Amino acid sequence: MFDFANSSYTTIIVTVAFSLYFTRLVAPGPRADFLWSLGVSWSNLIVILVSPILGAMADDLGRKKLFLFGTYVLCCGGTAALWFVQPGQVTLALLLFVVSNVGYSLGENLAAAFLPEISTPQNIGRISGFGWGLGYFGGLLCLVVVMPFLKGDFRIENLANLRLAWLATALFFLLAALPTFLVLRERAPRGPRRILSAYAAESVRRISATFRSLKHFSELTRFLLIFLVYSCGLTTIIAFATIFASNTLGFTAQEVVVLFIALQLSSAVGAFFFGWIQDRAGARRTIQVTLVLWIGVCAAAFFCQTKGFFWVVALSSGFGIGSLQSASRAMVGLFAPLEKSGEFFAFWGLAGKGAYILGPLVFGAISSISGSQRLAILATSVFFLAGLIGMSTVDEKRGHEAALEWTARAKGAPAGAEAG
Repeated sequence: MFDFANSSYTTIIVTVAFSLYFTRLVAPGPRADFLWSLGVSWSNLIVILVSPILGAMADDLGRKKLFLFGTYVLCCGGTAALWFVQPGQVTLALLLFVVSNVGYSLGENLAAAFLPEISTPQNIGRISGFGWGLGYFGGLLCLVVVMPFLKGDFRIENLANLRLAWLATALFFLLAALPTFLVLRERAPRGPRRILSAYAAESVRRISATFRSLKHFSELTRFLLIFLVYSCGLTTIIAFATIFASNTLGFTAQEVVVLFIALQLSSAVGAFFFGWIQDRAGARRTIQVTLVLWIGVCAAAFFCQTKGFFWVVALSSGFGIGSLQSASRAMVGLFAPLEKSGEFFAFWGLAGKGAYILGPLVFGAISSISGSQRLAILATSVFFLAGLIGMSTVDEKRGHEAALEWTARAKGAPAGAEAG
């Protein structure tokens, strides 16, 4: 349900509506793409600096749910405050977007850290895929809710309605996430009570211990580096997909909304379908197949000249978005011991947010310098190609065995017994 709820934010604010509102009305002009990429990059830089400490502290306390609630309040509040942003207020827009996106991103990491608690190695792919797929339906439902506010297009005459869309998105997230906090039980053991400075010191100690154990978790380390690379491509597509459709191919606001509804549905199908495939074929093969799909999508978008052909490209990309994100999350779940899930999923989030800094900046820079979004999207395929090559070096079985061995050692039991 948290996947269902927080997808409202990434759908409306990051991808479909506020990104266009910012580039068309708040900061119109040749630097619009670059300014938007700065907001995306700054927010994710903050997440990179904060998330490892936050994840380690959540593991130490055994209170991931409490930390998740704090990020939920931050995101909902920051999103509602976007109502105050009007044309020309670039600084205010970027500040509030950074606040809300930091809350969203930290919450995404903490929610993902529950995956090892609520799944087994035999069904982790399906559970991750189900959550991610349900998330797309959440984004779709929120889009239906705000659609009346977008009908007047991104024009100054429709300013009042557009600003109400941000309030509606915040309210949707606020209500849809309530089942998570009312129903979900936390299964991780509670840590000892400490003073605040002691919690910080313990978090640093845990992270230091993890870095000293990188050799033991070598497959996870390798995968996170590769995940960082191919996520540069994925985050770029998410940040600029609707901007590309609107500015390069001339999609109207209504056409963008209809296109995105179809994207949500194809992404949900991809998450559900490949979650089932992953539990049979493995996470590595699933990721490799979707990376091949993404290379083809980028090449097709470069040559695309008509809206009709872009529909085919977009639906293919939607299928790849759901499967790649879900399979990547599940692979970290396989490689992460339960007692370090908050910390390791923070590193997963760190890699993803690092990609949000680099990928959109590369796209924004190439687009601004060359004047061609087509060239920028073609350059994005290099990230997917590098990821495809890198995934051939990841040993999925060895990575899962390392997690089992760590847990068995922590409990003082033989690794084989824990694995059984």
